[in-house]
Amino acid sequence: MREITDPNLRRGLAEQLRRYRELRERLGPERAREAMLDGLPEKQAARLGPAVAAGALAEGMAKALPWLEAAGLVHEVVDERLPGEDAALEIAFTCTCVTAAEELGLSADQTEPLLCDLEVEATRRALPELDVRALAHRAEGARVCVFRYRRTASPSGDPGSDR
Repeated sequence: MREITDPNLRRGLAEQLRRYRELRERLGPERAREAMLDGLPEKQAARLGPAVAAGALAEGMAKALPWLEAAGLVHEVVDERLPGEDAALEIAFTCTCVTAAEELGLSADQTEPLLCDLEVEATRRALPELDVRALAHRAEGARVCVFRYRRTASPSGDPGSDR
């Protein structure tokens, strides 16, 4: 299985997970999750919003692949467009959640898909026209992480023209 090798990224992911676990102990899971989401939708809107604003989701998301690769993340985007629906799958071969747990010395049964879940929720809040779902998590035993992004296409079939 491919792993994230960049030591700075590994430390940053571990710090996010450590912070959440600390907040969860003090505030409970829901308030800790909301605290971790503070500012994340705005960042997600700035990162992903322009890429998917016009054209197909898969094409826009593919623009991020070089940036992800430079950060040590190995992802693939699959176009799943259907008539009336613009959709894409994001397949992550590297897992931020597994990496963070490993850095903190957590066992496999202590690993949870928190960081991915936060990204999914941030995307939902930042881009409400998108239906975003996690279909599989390595943190829960899958071989890859899979996320599905979907939105309604305009009657002309251009996914970017109805917004």
